[in-house]
Amino acid sequence: MGADREQRRTVDASLLRAVVDQFVERSMHPTADLRQFEQLALGLIDIVDAETVARVALPLCFHPETPASIFVRLFDKGGAAAALAFQFAPKLAQRDMIATAEQGPAQFAAAVARRRGLDRETILALASRREGEVLRALAGNLAAHFDSASRRALVVAARDDLTLARMLLDRDDLDLDPEPLFLAANRLERTAIVLNACRQILASGATEAPLRADDALVEKLEAAAQHHDRKAMAALLSEALECRKDRARALVVDHLGEALALALNAIGVPLESATRIFLCAEPGIAHDVEVVQALLGVMRSTPQRAAARIVGAMTGAARSERENSRRAAREDPGALTRRRAAPQQSLARPSRKFDQSA
Repeated sequence: MGADREQRRTVDASLLRAVVDQFVERSMHPTADLRQFEQLALGLIDIVDAETVARVALPLCFHPETPASIFVRLFDKGGAAAALAFQFAPKLAQRDMIATAEQGPAQFAAAVARRRGLDRETILALASRREGEVLRALAGNLAAHFDSASRRALVVAARDDLTLARMLLDRDDLDLDPEPLFLAANRLERTAIVLNACRQILASGATEAPLRADDALVEKLEAAAQHHDRKAMAALLSEALECRKDRARALVVDHLGEALALALNAIGVPLESATRIFLCAEPGIAHDVEVVQALLGVMRSTPQRAAARIVGAMTGAARSERENSRRAAREDPGALTRRRAAPQQSLARPSRKFDQSA
């Protein structure tokens, strides 16, 4: 049996070599021939060992018509075959391979994301993928230069990936909007984010009365907090903020408590009710009176629209802001027109470069 298996391996390797040699003999091929070669080569690469594949496939790396799928399969093969793909594929078909999960597996894309000298289109293709492994590799590439589209894509993904968010915050060379990254920020960074949001809201000149949460909602939030039912609290906040439940839960379990404080402020929960909720919050919050007092201070000092803005950035929804705008329009029909006519820079997101002098 061992001899038969070895013979089959030898035959398969010889067949792959013959297919490759025949392909590279010509510089151009009809579409039908390309598809036939692709099917044969992919099947043989699967059954031939990685070292042999690397030796036999080397000529393909210099042929202009080698299908991108060949390099992907070489990378999946591992060992010397993967090293070959990593070295040559980016020069030939990198963007096509990383554009979709089918053409570029996460492992390959992450390896590409770590390379130096990535161009703008390749960086955007990588930043637009949803795999955390790829995005973290890209965020950790200090040689990569991100345009505004790539930065936005990374920040949006970082809402649901605190590791990625922290990596972005640690990059002082990027001009990022830090509000969606609030949950990954440290105390100093959070303070700067809140202060910047307050400045932007005050600069807009809006003076509408704050919203107040429905009494029934407040009662349910207090009851859920007293029973330490984080799932129920997240569901209630999700409905009130019109956001995904997993993002609402991230606010509830925030270890510093500030995200929850901003969320309660954004929906209009009274301070006395918020106090009872904090006293039943995460142990690091509930067991420290000074922390609870500090969180109440955050609620008192942060305009509701600023809190709603930050919470909306974290969750991808901002119901309170929409309701505030509608209320302002009802109370002063000319307000909406004036805001639209006002310079847009006054409502711009704060820069990643935190103002430490605040």
